[in-house]
Amino acid sequence: GLLHFSLKLPTLKQRGRKKSTKEKRRFRRYSSNDSFNGSFIAQPPPPKENAPTDAEIRKILREDSATIADSNCKWVRRSSRQPCKSVLKSTGVRDLVDKLKSNDSDMVVLKLKKYLNNPDIAPVIMNATLDALEENTNCQALYIQNFNKAMLNDQMLHLLRILQSPKCRIWCLNVGETYNVSDKTWTKFAKGLKNTKVTHMYASEHTITPMLKERFRDVIRKNRVKHELHIDPNNLDVIVRCTHCWWNPINAKVLQPFIQNTGYEQMLFDETTLGLKGTTNGRNVDTI
Repeated sequence: GLLHFSLKLPTLKQRGRKKSTKEKRRFRRYSSNDSFNGSFIAQPPPPKENAPTDAEIRKILREDSATIADSNCKWVRRSSRQPCKSVLKSTGVRDLVDKLKSNDSDMVVLKLKKYLNNPDIAPVIMNATLDALEENTNCQALYIQNFNKAMLNDQMLHLLRILQSPKCRIWCLNVGETYNVSDKTWTKFAKGLKNTKVTHMYASEHTITPMLKERFRDVIRKNRVKHELHIDPNNLDVIVRCTHCWWNPINAKVLQPFIQNTGYEQMLFDETTLGLKGTTNGRNVDTI
């Protein structure tokens, strides 16, 4: 006999039914607001592979030479020296690294341009600086702006990891114009900032979006309840040196009597020192 196959087709009503909410959620578009939910903890990079020993290198070279000799080919050894490694031995870099590791008093307010006066330094120099900063415990203000060839995505996340360390004391940060950092990394930095002590900051509006700027400012305002380094009269010598932020700590109302009594009163009339430039209509909207 003949075999009959019946194909059950969906009814018109079934074909036109709407997707359930659960199904829709699987394909929900990513919203820019989602990037600000929660926080971000910077993770350490994966461990580096150990460099080959001298004996292993000699063995590899012997094997390569033997192979090439057998094939009657000429072999030319090329230098494997990494560029910019020699710069790590320069006076400025060694001085900076040594002072960071020894908690030298010059590191309390650290302006990297004083030691790294070439804005086109390579990432290897910035990596050495950040490694040393990771061991430092006395730096309170860090000016690391305008090193566009050295401050890339990896370096920004390394900086965030340092700022999130419990032993880090940095509360004032100026990253200035840092153009070669992706929006994704800036967003991670903004999310991770809530897990730091940073209360005063500046990043150029040419490198971040207005939305990210407001996110940064919102986070650092909330961070001001975590410690009193930015309003402690006993820390005034450091506070008055923390300038060029969106809002400088010298503006704090609780500090005004102490500023007038310690000879810093002229700073209250300097818009650059106060950090008024670049704000809406020249007015400060931050409050302590």
